[in-house]
Amino acid sequence: MSLVHDPVRLASLASLGLLDTQPEAEFDDIAQLAALVCNVPVALVSLVAGDRQWFKARVGFPRCETGLNASVCAYALSEPDILTISDLSLDPRTRDNPLVTGDPFIRFYAGVPLHAPDGQTLGSLCVIDRTPRPDGLTADQAESLRGLGRQVATVLRGRQVNQELKAARDALRISEDRLTFAFDASGSVGWWDWDIPTDRLYAGERFARMFGVDPAEAARGAPLAAFVGGIHPDDREWVGARIRRAIETAGDFSEEYRLRHADGSVTWVHARGRCYHDSAGRPLRYPGVVVDVTARRLAEAARIATEARLNTVMETVPVGILLAEAPSGRILMGNRYLADILGHDTLYAASSDAYGGFVAYHADGRLVTARDYPLAQITGGETKQASLEAQYQRPDGTRRWIAISGEAIENDRGETIGAVVAVTDISDRKAAEANQDLLNRELSHRLKNTLTLVQSIASQTLRNTPDLDAARDALTARLIVLGKAHDVLLSGPNDSARVDQIVQSALSLHDDTGGRFQVAGPAFSIGPAAALSLGLMLHELATNAAKYGALSVPEGDISIGWSLHGEGDAAEFRLEWCETGGPPVSPPTRKGFGSRLIQRGLAGGAVALVYPVTGVRCTFTAPIAGLRLDA
Repeated sequence: MSLVHDPVRLASLASLGLLDTQPEAEFDDIAQLAALVCNVPVALVSLVAGDRQWFKARVGFPRCETGLNASVCAYALSEPDILTISDLSLDPRTRDNPLVTGDPFIRFYAGVPLHAPDGQTLGSLCVIDRTPRPDGLTADQAESLRGLGRQVATVLRGRQVNQELKAARDALRISEDRLTFAFDASGSVGWWDWDIPTDRLYAGERFARMFGVDPAEAARGAPLAAFVGGIHPDDREWVGARIRRAIETAGDFSEEYRLRHADGSVTWVHARGRCYHDSAGRPLRYPGVVVDVTARRLAEAARIATEARLNTVMETVPVGILLAEAPSGRILMGNRYLADILGHDTLYAASSDAYGGFVAYHADGRLVTARDYPLAQITGGETKQASLEAQYQRPDGTRRWIAISGEAIENDRGETIGAVVAVTDISDRKAAEANQDLLNRELSHRLKNTLTLVQSIASQTLRNTPDLDAARDALTARLIVLGKAHDVLLSGPNDSARVDQIVQSALSLHDDTGGRFQVAGPAFSIGPAAALSLGLMLHELATNAAKYGALSVPEGDISIGWSLHGEGDAAEFRLEWCETGGPPVSPPTRKGFGSRLIQRGLAGGAVALVYPVTGVRCTFTAPIAGLRLDA
C-alpha cells in the first residue's frame, strides 16, 4: 500500500479538484451501470486520498467516505488489472476490515484501478456484494467493468481538457462551448456540433457510429441529412419538428427517441442540445450530446410488464391482499378483491400512523386504532405475525366482519423489511356462529388453510429472492398456479380435482410450443390440499427445467406419468417426472423455497429426486387414502 501516500499521486488527485465535490451525473451513471452489469447491491467510484477513501459516486452505500482501515480500494492502486477478492472474510488483507467484521458485512470485492490523465492511479471503480462469490465476475462482467473504468478516465480527461479550454476562452470559444455542454450533460457518450449556415454537422466517433455515419466523415463535417437516416422512420417527423422549434426559438432540445441500425436492431437515445443565434437573431450553431438509454428503457419495460402480470394475478386471487414496507408502514399494493370487501379503493397510506383511514370496530364496539392493525404491528417491529377480526365500516354505512392475518417479510439477516396481510370477508362465518358451531369450525378451518397457503407463498417467495423485481416475477408465477389449481377444484365435484387437469393447468405456463410435455395416466381425483401441493410442485419442477434443464433448449421435452398400485389401505399413487433432450444437469448447490416445497412431497409420501446427466428425474409416491383427505 506504499502508493497510498505517494506525494506525486496525491498531487495529481488534488489537481483534478474532485475531492469533497457534489455528486455528478457522469460518475453516478457509471456506478449505476457497474452495479447493474455485475448484479451487485453496491458500486463505488472511490478515490484514495492518503488518510481516507472518498466516494465520488456511490450506489447502495450510505457513507460518503471511510478511513483507510476500512479501505479495500487501497490494495487496487498497485494492481495492473482488476483486483478480485472472492471472500473478504478469508483474505488476510481484509478479514479484519471493519466493513467485513461489522455492518454492512461485505464479502465480495472487484475493483478496476482508475487512472488520471497523467497516468497516476487515483482509486478504483469497484463493485461489492454481501455474499462471497467463489467464481468472481463472469468474463463479460469483468470486461464491462474495465470499460466503465475507462469511461471514468475519459470523463477525467474531459474535465482536464475543459479546464484548459476555459483558460483559453477567447481563442477557443466554439470548442469550449462544445466540451462544456458535452461534459455537463448527464452520462454523455456522444457529441455533435451543427454549423447551421454551412449545414456541416461535426460529431465524435461514438455519435457517428450510433447514427450510422463514417466517423472520419463526421469529423470533417457532414450534412444533417446524413445523420437523419439513422433515426427510426416512425420518429423522424416529430424529432424534426422539435429540432425546428429549437432553431426558431434559440431554445433547448431534450428528447428521447429511437435509432434503427443497418442490422435492423433498435436502440434508444436521449439527446440534449441548444441552438445559438447571432446578434441579429440568425441561427448559427446547434451543439449537443446523446446518451444511450436502451438499458433503462428495457428495464422500465420489463418492470411495467412484471407489475402488469402481478396486478393481473392479484386481481384474480379470491383473498384481499395488502403489501407494506417496513419500518414506515407505507402501503405499496392492494388488490381489487380487497376493494370489494372494504367498499372502497386501497388507501395508500404514507405511514402506519395514517391507518386510521381504515374504519373498523372490535367485537366489543371499540374503534380499531391505527396501531391495532396487524400491518402496523408487524412493520413497526412489534411482532412477526399478527391477526385481527373486526367489523369494517364501509362508506355506505354497512359493516362487514373481516379477518386480517399478516406475516413479516424478512431479509437474509432476519430483519423485517415489509409485511403482507390477507383480508377475508367472514360475515357469513360470523352469522353462522349464532346458529351452528360445527359449520363455524369448518369454515374457520378452510379459511385458515387458504390464508396460510397464500401467506406462506408470498412470504417465502419474497424472503428468498435477491430483489423486488425477482420477487414479483416468482410470486406472480406461483399465485397463477395457485389460482389455476383453485379453478380446477371449483369445477370438480365435492371439492376434488382430477390429476390430469391439475397437471395441465400447472404446466400450461411453461408449454411454449404446445408439445413440450407428454402426459399420461389413469383418471384419478384427489382432495384440495393434495391438488394445491401437486400443482405448486409441478410448477417448481417446470421452472427449474426452464432455467437449467430440458425446457432451456428447443429440443428438450418432459414426460409426466402417474399410476395406481395395490389395494385397500396399502393402495399407493405414483407420479414420475422425466426430462430428456436438455443440457447435462448436476445437483444444485443450494436449496431455495421451490426445492424445499418439492421435497415436502404429497400427503406425507416419499420423494425421489435424482440428477442423471441426461436430465432430472423425480418420483412422488403417496398413499391414496391421504391424497383424498380434505386436509
